[in-house]
Amino acid sequence: MVEVMNLNRLKEGVVAEIVEAEEALFHLLGITKGMSVIVLQKTVDWLIQVGYDQLLLKEDVVSKIKVKTVNI
Repeated sequence: MVEVMNLNRLKEGVVAEIVEAEEALFHLLGITKGMSVIVLQKTVDWLIQVGYDQLLLKEDVVSKIKVKTVNI
């Protein structure tokens, strides 16, 4: 069973797929539903990889993105 969760709950190194976010975040960050995402590092800011791009985001932004894990 696939669990949908907020991106801030995803463990580092786990591959997931974006399933939902606020429309403004899609435009601001250049992300879309279905893109793969990996949390690379959780510190003060979060380093995530979305597709081929790496983004440094605050946790309040990361918590607004919903993902589901992907089996590779």
